[in-house]
Amino acid sequence: MNNKSPIVCHLICKVIDFFGDIGIAWRIAKQLNVDFNIEVHLLVDDLITTQRLIPSLKTSLKKQVIDGINIYHGDFSEDSKSLPPPPAFVFNLFNIDLPNLYKALIQSEKSKYIVIEYLSAEAWVDNFHLKPSIDPKSGLNKTFFYPGFTNQTGGLIREKGLFLRRKGFSQAKRNKVIQSLGGELGLYSISLFYYPTQKIEVFLDAIDRMEKPIQLFVPKYLFDLLKQKKNYQFLYIIPYPFLSHEDFDNLLWSCNLNFVRGEDSWIRALWAGKPFIWQPYIQENNIHYIKLKAFLRCYCESCDQEVSEILFKIHDDWLNNKFSDVLWRNFFKHQPLLEAFALKQSNKYFKEASFVESLVDYCSET
Repeated sequence: MNNKSPIVCHLICKVIDFFGDIGIAWRIAKQLNVDFNIEVHLLVDDLITTQRLIPSLKTSLKKQVIDGINIYHGDFSEDSKSLPPPPAFVFNLFNIDLPNLYKALIQSEKSKYIVIEYLSAEAWVDNFHLKPSIDPKSGLNKTFFYPGFTNQTGGLIREKGLFLRRKGFSQAKRNKVIQSLGGELGLYSISLFYYPTQKIEVFLDAIDRMEKPIQLFVPKYLFDLLKQKKNYQFLYIIPYPFLSHEDFDNLLWSCNLNFVRGEDSWIRALWAGKPFIWQPYIQENNIHYIKLKAFLRCYCESCDQEVSEILFKIHDDWLNNKFSDVLWRNFFKHQPLLEAFALKQSNKYFKEASFVESLVDYCSET
């Protein structure tokens, strides 16, 4: 691939978990198109969910173009014959199963077939990145492309102009964001994005006991699920509507602490350069706990012991619904230290190649 002549690719996305899948797909699609002049055809199965992220999308159309991206309503069932023929490059987000006819066309057209996998900081990822595999049913050759935190992986998803956009985010812009969402200037601000299974009412009670005036910005659908709409003495809970990618970044940049979950918001919190607490997607046999520990070991590798201990303990507290008053008082006490470390780590990862840049470079060499 190169920037001189447009290259055509399919980016395939099956919406499984709320907006995480299509959120990542939309970011990759925009970066391929805007940053690298690649003609992107996004094939997605759920236009209703996608419309929340892309408001101008029309759910009644089979095909449409938005922001330079060709968007198809795709049927990925085994016997489907509705997908357009594959171009030179096919990117399958999260390795979903594809229709038999489409897989046969990938082979006959000799398309480069790449599976974009989930993000993990586990050590084994380095060894599986760029490894080929043969589909046992179809005999289709595919290559696994892993995002990650080391230079042995594809890196992290990040658009080219993000660092400069964050650098230009002034105090005046922050004030505007806080006020537009109904918040007050000068208060300690938390963005609270969590899975509905979290015992959030117990957490709010614990934070209220800190006797620290705090405003918490919560997605409206999570706010609506709160069992107790009580009046807290020190907390101000503010629901916010569904945000665009850029507006969500602005919220993270405006807060003193960000709670995030899954994959997409997790990495946006890292790019925000603010202290954050990550809740991985809950999996059987505590696999999510293994992923969390792997990330924290990687993320805290170069920090001093005090910061490392705080981050490990506070994540354990959040993941296991413990909510220790002593631990949270210690966290707030060390806010300046945690802020300095978060910004340092964010700037460190900004120096590495981005995921889409690595993907384009790899395809250029094949």
